[in-house]
Amino acid sequence: MSLSGPTFDIPAVPMTEKKFNGRNRLYIGNISPEVTEDDIKELFQPFGEINETFINKEKNFGFIKVDYHSNAEKAKRELDGHLLKGRNLKIRFAPNSTTIKVKNLTPFVSNELLYYSFSVFGEIERAMVCVDERGKPTGEGIIDFARKGSATHAIRRCSEGCFFLTGSLRPVIVETYEVVDDVDGYPEKNIPKKSMDYHKEREQGPRFATPGSFENEYGMRWKQLYDLHSQKEEALKKELELEKEKLAAQMEYAKYEHETEVLRDQLRAREMDKERQKIEWERKQRMVEEERLRTEEQMRRQQEDMESRMLAQQEELRRRQQENTLFMQAHNLDSMLEQQEQAYDAPSYSKLSAVSMNDDTGLDSKSFMSSYERHSNRYEANREPARGSTGSMANRGHWVSDNRRGDDFPNKRRRF
Repeated sequence: MSLSGPTFDIPAVPMTEKKFNGRNRLYIGNISPEVTEDDIKELFQPFGEINETFINKEKNFGFIKVDYHSNAEKAKRELDGHLLKGRNLKIRFAPNSTTIKVKNLTPFVSNELLYYSFSVFGEIERAMVCVDERGKPTGEGIIDFARKGSATHAIRRCSEGCFFLTGSLRPVIVETYEVVDDVDGYPEKNIPKKSMDYHKEREQGPRFATPGSFENEYGMRWKQLYDLHSQKEEALKKELELEKEKLAAQMEYAKYEHETEVLRDQLRAREMDKERQKIEWERKQRMVEEERLRTEEQMRRQQEDMESRMLAQQEELRRRQQENTLFMQAHNLDSMLEQQEQAYDAPSYSKLSAVSMNDDTGLDSKSFMSSYERHSNRYEANREPARGSTGSMANRGHWVSDNRRGDDFPNKRRRF
């Protein structure tokens, strides 16, 4: 069962007695040296199952463990004072070093909570919260462990640190618990009757002291001493209760202050975390904005580069179109010039054309060509007579040749 969470619903602890637990261990004293373990086993055999028989012949004592506590009580009651090989045996319950006592328990600690709380130290045979005659818890409890090491470990851990069972800050106080075997008391047979003090004490029987006598005076002193002890004990208990209440009030106030301080620390931590998250958010926003601006700048540059490349391509295309146009014009011009040169260089074609025209029209080729032939000689004369010149000489002109190219037609150099 987990101890860290709430303990509202705790399962019930089985109350069945375990066999051969520590409470069923008996001490056997005044053993004769001639007694063996077989003799002890045979002596205790009628009282149930037995286990862990031990005999120390040097010191004349031994131990034996019976299955159940009722059988152990029966064996103790019937075998105490039993004569075995010349000696009367002394049977007592053995000191149980596996039992611890727990103090400073709150009223809300039950047997089950005590059992499950201390089960972390080892196997538990019994856990019980002590109550008074009215059934109210006294603030103390008893725990029986199965092993001595578990009890020692629980005492050491709870003494070194503070072990809390509930939400209250009242740590448990753990100490060893010595079981007092007061069931049978002190019988008459156990009194040393050979002592001188025995005879001195037993000379007189029970009686009341006579008022004003010597016996009454010292008897009253003894009673006053016990009354003083009772008063001091009662005053000490009251003082202890007042100190407990005072400490509980201080504890509640300190607990409230501590919880408040914890909440303040948590609030400061939340504020610091909020500021950190705000700074982180602003940083991320700046990063996003910078990334957006960088992306926009990159897209703008890419767009500008694309536009510049498109313009360059358009300019290159336009330039190539112009070059192609100029090339085609030059090529056409060269073709026309070549055709003209070929036409000038081919007289047979002219003659053949003239003959064909003669044949068709019935005209003479010479008269036809002469009708369209430009005269090679032109007369140039000044339209205005020169001043100071004589009559016939002033109006005289000169004949010039109109054919400046000459008779030859050299081929022109091609451009492309």
